[in-house]
Amino acid sequence: MVSSLAKTLLYVAAAASSTTALGHTKMGYDLVFPALKKLGVQDKGAISARIGWLEVNQGFVILSIFCLKWAQFGITDVYDKAFASFYCVCQFYFGWCYLKAGIKEPVIPLWGIPTLVGLSQLV
Repeated sequence: MVSSLAKTLLYVAAAASSTTALGHTKMGYDLVFPALKKLGVQDKGAISARIGWLEVNQGFVILSIFCLKWAQFGITDVYDKAFASFYCVCQFYFGWCYLKAGIKEPVIPLWGIPTLVGLSQLV
């Protein structure tokens, strides 16, 4: 059974993850894609970067869906636990990469969301 505090943490994680996907998309269209456009339409690196930028959003949306599921039923089986662990470890790693590069803004969702998921398992 999922405690009410764990449910709340998971709902907040789902909301934060969905909001991050929206913000990430907006940032792409406002800043990243115009810069990539300057490289030229035929530049395969620019095309790949644009696709990759948008592809990242699916991870945030998928985690939102899982957080909603986990808030209802808990992280009970080995597959949910494996997914949660893998996703959270990856997010912490990517946050660390941004931090090392001197880019601090992405660290908040990249570390905050998995922290909420992890805390939900301790309460």
